[in-house]
Amino acid sequence: MGSCLGLERLGDLGLERAVLWDLVSADLAACDDAGFFAAATHRRQAAALMAVCKRWRGLLGPLSRSWKARARPPPPKKRALVATTPAQKNSLAEKCDLVRLARYETVSLGRREAYFDVSCRPITVKAEDDMELLSDLSTWGERFLDFWDRGVYACARCARPLYASDDKWSGPCLWPSWRRDLPGAARHAPVEGYNGYVVDVHELYCGGCDLFLGHAFADARDKGDAHPDARWRH
Repeated sequence: MGSCLGLERLGDLGLERAVLWDLVSADLAACDDAGFFAAATHRRQAAALMAVCKRWRGLLGPLSRSWKARARPPPPKKRALVATTPAQKNSLAEKCDLVRLARYETVSLGRREAYFDVSCRPITVKAEDDMELLSDLSTWGERFLDFWDRGVYACARCARPLYASDDKWSGPCLWPSWRRDLPGAARHAPVEGYNGYVVDVHELYCGGCDLFLGHAFADARDKGDAHPDARWRH
């Protein structure tokens, strides 16, 4: 506490830059005198205190040799209950029943255009429900749930590689489960208030075409994944 108060007083005299350079750049390896070593230790402790003080972060950043800025993850957003954005309103799920149901009848594993047209970002409750329904009707059960051949799973719309078979595990869901997506393969959008879950939940979108892929839940270990890296369930 005393060090912080002292730095505040020096700051009031306009000496922030000089003080920071002296504190952060002290070379402890050159300390061969006991008294100077103790002084250098105090300088390092003072710098550590300053690092946790918002007022000093802007000054400390460009001068420290070890300070690294980290981007904060986006805050979670509420689940989109209704269509409000142009992309959401353009979803096939928002069209009149005559148009929507006629397009839905064309969906099969060989013809997925109508299924793709339902997807939007952020996904709405109605669009998500319709995508799940179309998936169930066209596959009559998840085709990859018990599929364990080695390989890479790609986006059905743009063929972007998304998941590796090595990260697939037998989860509790009706759909396949993965621990992680390939680096940079999917876009993660934290969402809160999803179906009563108390763990972290992310909406997942293809990083190439924004197709809605599903969700990631931070409950893999609780759901039976015994892998050392277990945390997420995609």
